[in-house]
Order: sequence, then structure tokens, then C-alpha cells
Amino acid sequence: DAAGRAGLARGAFAAEAALAAARGMSMPASSPTREALVELMTAAGLVRRVGTNLNQAVAKLNATGEQGGDLLPAAAFCVRAVRRLDETAEQLRRRMR
Repeated sequence: DAAGRAGLARGAFAAEAALAAARGMSMPASSPTREALVELMTAAGLVRRVGTNLNQAVAKLNATGEQGGDLLPAAAFCVRAVRRLDETAEQLRRRMR
């Protein structure tokens, strides 16, 4: 639960906790930069999924010469993921000023 609240995968949270303990420190509190990083990591995951879905849809198009029912939804998902990535990058840029 703590990893989820921190916006980290369990392994990343465990690694941060271990490093903090080894340094005699407590876990770092949430920060705007950490929140931006979590958003960026989420967006990157979406982009990877988009690539897979779009590749499969285009492969079907190339193999049959006909558009499958998944091509337009995959392309629309791609547009949404890229927009989210752009928004996240802009938020991070603003926070780093």
C-alpha cells in the first residue's frame, strides 16, 4: 500500500526504503518533481502499449489489405497517449522553472 501511495512500483519503493535506511534517513516525502516523474513513467507505459497495439493493427492491414476494427481505436489511443505525454512534459517544464 505504501508503494502505491508513493506512486512507485513495489520494487522501486523497497529499493528507496533500503537506501534511506542504509543512509540513516527516512523515506523522502512526495514532491512535485516525484509526482511529475510518476506521471511521466505512466505516460511512457501508455506509449509502449500504444506501439504494440498499433503495430498489431497495421500488421493486420498489411497482411490483408483491409483495415481491421482495431486500427482506428489503436490510432485514437495513440493520440491520447501522446497528448498525455506532452502535457506531462509541459507540467514538468513549468515546475522546473
